[in-house]
Amino acid sequence: MKKRNLLLYLFFPAILLLFILHGQAVGQSAPAERSTDQLLNHQEAIRTGFLHRHLAVLADDSLKGRDTGSKELDIAARYLADLYASMGLQPAGDQNSYFQHFSLSALKRDSTVFQLYKGGSLVDRSVESQTSTGNFIRSFGGSDSLSGEIVFAGFGINDPRRDVNHLGDMDLEGKWVLIFQQIPHKVDGETVIDPSINGKTRFNTIIEERGAAGILNIAPISEEEYQATAQKNNIRYAEPTRFGLEYLKDDSRGDLPVGYNLVKPSLAARILDIDSTPEALQQYREELIEKISSFSPQKTGYSLSQAPSASLSRLKTKNVVAMLPGGDPELKDEVVVLTSHYDHVGVGQPDSTGDAIYNGADDDGSGTVAMLNIAHALSQAREAGHAPRRSILFLHVSAEEKGLLGSRYYSDHPVIPMEQTVANINIDMIGRIDSRHKQEGITDYSYIIGSSIISSELDSMLTVANSRSGNIELDMRYNDLQDPNQFYRRSDHWNFGRFGLPFVFFFTGVHEDYHRPSDEVHKIRFDKLAKIVRTIYATTVVVANEEDPPSVDNQEFIDMTRTQPR
Repeated sequence: MKKRNLLLYLFFPAILLLFILHGQAVGQSAPAERSTDQLLNHQEAIRTGFLHRHLAVLADDSLKGRDTGSKELDIAARYLADLYASMGLQPAGDQNSYFQHFSLSALKRDSTVFQLYKGGSLVDRSVESQTSTGNFIRSFGGSDSLSGEIVFAGFGINDPRRDVNHLGDMDLEGKWVLIFQQIPHKVDGETVIDPSINGKTRFNTIIEERGAAGILNIAPISEEEYQATAQKNNIRYAEPTRFGLEYLKDDSRGDLPVGYNLVKPSLAARILDIDSTPEALQQYREELIEKISSFSPQKTGYSLSQAPSASLSRLKTKNVVAMLPGGDPELKDEVVVLTSHYDHVGVGQPDSTGDAIYNGADDDGSGTVAMLNIAHALSQAREAGHAPRRSILFLHVSAEEKGLLGSRYYSDHPVIPMEQTVANINIDMIGRIDSRHKQEGITDYSYIIGSSIISSELDSMLTVANSRSGNIELDMRYNDLQDPNQFYRRSDHWNFGRFGLPFVFFFTGVHEDYHRPSDEVHKIRFDKLAKIVRTIYATTVVVANEEDPPSVDNQEFIDMTRTQPR
């Protein structure tokens, strides 16, 4: 053997090792199986301490409930961006920033003037505003002025099976329909009225089918209770409402040209020409129940005009977007998108303790810190030389509470084309336990919505990932395209689903503190939260590392999304 051949033989293993190390350093990935195993080892970085530390900041009173368009939500956005920068994730937003900016239009109500007439003469005038209470409490409706006769329609129900015909054949077009709010569903154990004949509610029937201008409700409350409710309602005049994306000309504010109001009890009695006491109203209602089959709608001789004063305003807000690049040269241009919303509902009506800050620790502070911890674990894995094959996009959306508007904006303006998005993993409210699981004594679970009703492959990936991570119960109770709750389209994942993309939604259910000031950090179950986050981390890794992305194979879902507007 020649000397130079001997040297090559002796040093070949070392030279080969250098080539391997060099290949890994420039991003050539290890085999998928080994890479997945190595990445799964880093789920140990998901810890309760990390989750608690950052949730304590995001759900602190100083951020005043992170309302969309508020300076406090901007502070939260900067906090998230700084954390992603410290982890070394790439900015994926506008102008090489971590922010994707967009504008919203909103309706700002100033006041509503109510004028009551009898025989053409003004007999009562009141104004509802931020500083005054009216004789009507406006529950919802548009910015149009409305005017019409008031007719009394008892309980506002036509139930021919029980010979109840309170709407009768009266022409309700353009009229106000005065009704008792509480329907007598049962009397002496027998059903008296079915409020949903043919699947229609009173609102559907009176407003949509019969063309009434509005509904006036008589509630079983005292004058004092009415006044307290009216004062709480005043705060709605201080805040914008009916949000829509400004670039959508047919915006989604849902601004209805109808009225839906609660009537002051004494004024309702006046319209009905009875004594102006709650007792008299209750007695009148009882008498109506006794003659429930013989009652027919009647004119009151009164008419009402409602004149709202409102203007359109423009708000700016932003999504937070950060990218962890994939390590596979052939797959890194494909992306798995993780979503959570970082906004909540801000400051609102105080609870019995006087607390008016809706902190949103679970909704969706829990999902927000889950994504942060997943990013932290993946960034540590990358530093150790273990990058996922596909890229991971961390998308914190704003304006979810205003109608899924941040995710809608992203889906219409994706930073990575939808054609290159292989799946969406959405996280919303995973830090608590709902009443059903409390009764069953089950702590470590998550409702799974999506996956199998879209993609059997995504469902298999999730199942495998869970067995190698949090090992939680995967509850499929709401995983049904026909589920009446329609959870499959009620969070940010739907703005990916409407494009026919596979998604899985992690959610632990509604609880007693949902949209209340009491949704606070000390009520979060962090041990349970960490287990769910490990399952989400593992699912992200498995989806990112599979050779082929999960395909959509449920024909019902395919047919449904074909009919959805995009």
